[in-house]
Amino acid sequence: MFLSRCSYPGRRCAGVRLQNCTALVHNCQPTLDTALHARNQYFHPVHPPARHSHRLFSTTAPHLHQRNELKRHKLHIGFTSLSTTLPFSSPESASDNSNATTLDPRSSIMLTALRGGISALDCPAPPLLDGTGSIGGESCWAANRQSEIVTADALDRAWSALLEEDDGEAMRALRSGEEEGGNAVTITCRLGYRAAMVPSRDAKGPDADSREMEGAFGGDARVGVLDSGSVVEHGDQADGEWVKPPVALVHNLSEEYVLHSLRTSPLVQRYKLNGSTNLTTNKRKIQIVSLAHNPETQISAHLVSKQNLETDSDKDDSRTPLQRARRHMKQCLTSAFVGYEKAVKEGLIDAYGVDSNGLSLPKHHDMYFGWRDVLECAADAYLEVNGKDCNGRSSLRVIRLPGNLLETRGLNVARNICSFFGGCDASSQEEGLPSAEDPNDPNFQQKRKLRQLRSILPESIEVHVTRPFTAFPYGGTGWEPNSSPGLTESSGAPPLFLERRDADGKKIDAKHPIRILDYRVESGPVGEEPILDWTNHHYIHHGPRPSMYQSVLNSALSHFDADSILEASKERELTVEERETLDGCKLLRDMIHDLDTNLDTMKSFAAYEEYLINVAVPLLYGSFEELDEESSGVLQNFFAAHGMAVRMVVARWTREMILGGWKRVISEEEKEDEKVNTHVWDKEKEREVAKQWQSLGLGEFTGGDKIPEDETLQEFSLKKLLNDEAIRGIVVGCSRPDHVLEALRAADSSKK
Repeated sequence: MFLSRCSYPGRRCAGVRLQNCTALVHNCQPTLDTALHARNQYFHPVHPPARHSHRLFSTTAPHLHQRNELKRHKLHIGFTSLSTTLPFSSPESASDNSNATTLDPRSSIMLTALRGGISALDCPAPPLLDGTGSIGGESCWAANRQSEIVTADALDRAWSALLEEDDGEAMRALRSGEEEGGNAVTITCRLGYRAAMVPSRDAKGPDADSREMEGAFGGDARVGVLDSGSVVEHGDQADGEWVKPPVALVHNLSEEYVLHSLRTSPLVQRYKLNGSTNLTTNKRKIQIVSLAHNPETQISAHLVSKQNLETDSDKDDSRTPLQRARRHMKQCLTSAFVGYEKAVKEGLIDAYGVDSNGLSLPKHHDMYFGWRDVLECAADAYLEVNGKDCNGRSSLRVIRLPGNLLETRGLNVARNICSFFGGCDASSQEEGLPSAEDPNDPNFQQKRKLRQLRSILPESIEVHVTRPFTAFPYGGTGWEPNSSPGLTESSGAPPLFLERRDADGKKIDAKHPIRILDYRVESGPVGEEPILDWTNHHYIHHGPRPSMYQSVLNSALSHFDADSILEASKERELTVEERETLDGCKLLRDMIHDLDTNLDTMKSFAAYEEYLINVAVPLLYGSFEELDEESSGVLQNFFAAHGMAVRMVVARWTREMILGGWKRVISEEEKEDEKVNTHVWDKEKEREVAKQWQSLGLGEFTGGDKIPEDETLQEFSLKKLLNDEAIRGIVVGCSRPDHVLEALRAADSSKK
């Protein structure tokens, strides 16, 4: 039945002899694959979705809505990270047209977006790193430009496919912006970070890398190391080898670096300096908007570099080191904006902006970056380039920041910016009369300056939000000391069975985000063929656990009870093999029991996956030598069912965090009516959720949102962001064409 410990030649468990081999490696890994990769498994292989039939956000949604072009134009398609990916449909499902299947994944996603009238694409930020966080075998020059090359190639292929289809509806949707002087496609790209070869007397690298080595531009600030360097075989050298230099991750926002990057940008060269592409020959203009990436990085870099280098001028300066660092950051951003203004004049880009995590942080945070600082830097840069007697306006167009239903500070910043430019709540518009000024306001001088420079600032600003489905506690900057989120509610202590082993380095990473998602789980009455259902829908109709979970749990516990050995121990002394087998059964029963006991404390599926990798796998590898086929199947079934149960718990906890003080009430007879969404206010629940918001360092808690139970979290979240007047764009990460289709359906079902 079971497996062997240590290195004995053979073992028996419940009377079944095992083979002497390392079968655990082969049998245990499939057991855990289901759990480790479960977030990508949203379908049952017996019931694949039909071709040309795409699921809605909610399985209960009655029909497709008419196209909502206004909301569709707010969607921006990104490719950077799975942290913003929508896990809606199965990887096996196809998009609406078979042409997409002949393209690479990125081109297929773009083609689906273009068909749907989405004309905004986001290029991943450089440098392009591999799965280990390094540049792999690429040169620094290539790594810094590879994301733009891949994006441009994919767009050209997608556009060619669209022209071949001659889809009148798609072309009309894209042409609607051009008729008013707009562009068919807008590409946003980010600038700031780069891979840079570290100068070394004993090392050499590609000639192109020397042009961008660390220190090549004024304002270079090292923020990390991508490669520590190595000795590389090289046949042309006399000694047969040469030293590969280390590679640093550098951040720079100087005018010099901005202009260098844009003048050597593959996107700029293809769509602005070269008129031979499909997009230009077919009169489809490409607009490029470059964003200064995370200017707040210069704050920490300045603090680190200057902490032991205090100058005489610093001693005479009454400002704190943090205040001086923030001033340095603004100088860097102004310099970058000067470069951007010149780039617009040269025709390299059409507009510029900023993409900053610091804009969504609280004011007391060291890395806080104020939106008024962006406007002030843009005004100063415009005046430096064009002079005080100019009649034009700054080319600043976009302010991008994180924002979602949990990280609400970003949404508040968006509304403040909207108000400043005369939208949203016009009553709080800062262009008001001088009598409205408050000298006690810490931003008094800055507000006055911005009012005086209002004529050169842009007429409006597009605020875009990132991470619409991913909320990072404390803005992703780290957790408070002694906290261990993701696994348990209170102290973050590991499951009980871990106390019996060395758990150093096995703790859950404190920076796992909250995913604002419902998941697909197998649903339906026990004994019937399972069907895929959303976690929210399953919760209403079948309860908080997957239908098969209890039976699978009981089966696993029963399988490893070793009753025959226990019975034998009453009559005789057990052999060494039997005692070891009994210990092994007890270990696995404890593991299964404690996983079940701690189930309701799970809050992060990513943390659960990491627990499996760092704890469950080493536990099995370190304790057992082999696993028989039957036991392997039992564990596979348990981890699969437990993974679905974790999704249920995590999705429900996330929903309760967003509901806040709202509590859903439904009677037994109403359970069959999916449209019944009765909520009552619960003061005690409000206090409990507010406390959790505070402990997680999220945005201001405003009481909560009434989420219809027939809507998934991602549908509700995206629709609410789309309906926010202050938000002009939402960057949605997509890894499959189906993700684009689901986002389009959310846009069409939003308010018009």
